[in-house]
Amino acid sequence: MRFFALILLPWLSACSGLFGGDGAPRHDPSPADQMPQAAALDADNSRDLYLGIVDKLRQGGKSRAALAYLDDYDNRHPGDVRSQTLRADSFLDIQDYARAEAIYRQLVDGDQAAAAYDGLGRVAAGRGDWAKARAQFHEAVRREPINVKYLNDLGFAEMRIASYDEALFTLRQATELAPDNAMVRNNLILCLDVAGQGDAAKAMLGRIATVQERRAVEQMVKTARSQMRGPATAGTAATTPPRRLAQASETQP
Repeated sequence: MRFFALILLPWLSACSGLFGGDGAPRHDPSPADQMPQAAALDADNSRDLYLGIVDKLRQGGKSRAALAYLDDYDNRHPGDVRSQTLRADSFLDIQDYARAEAIYRQLVDGDQAAAAYDGLGRVAAGRGDWAKARAQFHEAVRREPINVKYLNDLGFAEMRIASYDEALFTLRQATELAPDNAMVRNNLILCLDVAGQGDAAKAMLGRIATVQERRAVEQMVKTARSQMRGPATAGTAATTPPRRLAQASETQP
C-alpha cells in the first residue's frame, strides 16, 4: 500500500516542481550561489528572496540543503512561520513524515493554516491513507477556495478514493482557474481515464501540443492507472463509498 502511495505522490502539487510540462524529471542546478549575503537579510524583500531560493533548492531535489539554509535563516530571524512551513515541506520531501506532521500541526491555527492542512494531506497521502488526505486537502481548499495547488491535491485524493464525480468537478474547476497548468491537466486526463471516460481523456491528450509531451503523459497515465488498482486507504476497503460533501465542512478533520 505504501508503495502505491509513494509512487503516486508526484501527481500532487507538492511535487510539481520536480517535473517539466512533459512529465520528465527536471534537475535544476543548485541556486545556493544566489543566496543573499548575511548583511542583506535585514530587509523584508531580502527575507522573501532568501526563502524563495530555499524553495528552489527543494524543487531541485536538494531538500536537505534547504534545511541547512533554514537553520541559518532561523538563527537570524526566529519565529518566521513561512520558514516553518518550508521546513515541514522539506521534511516531507525526504519522507520524514513524523517531523513534517509535527510542524504542520503547530501551524493549523495561524496565517499558514491552509498550507498546513495541505501539508497534512500530503503526509497522509505519503502514508497511504487517501481518505484522511482528502479530508485534510478539503480543509485547505475551504480556507483558500481559489488556490489551484490545493484544488489539484484535493481532486487527486478524491480520485484516489474513487469519488470520481467530485474529483472531476474539482479538477475541472482547477483547470478553469489555471488553464496552462500541466499538472492539473494531467490529473484531469488520468481522472477521466480511470472514471471510464476514455474518449474524453483521449481528446484532451490529442490537444497536447507536442508529440513528446503527449507520449510522456500517456505513459504517466498508464503507470498511474495500474498503480491505482491497489487499495485506496490504509485499513479501509477501496469499495467503501466516500461520503459526498455538497459544501465545505464546518468542522476541522
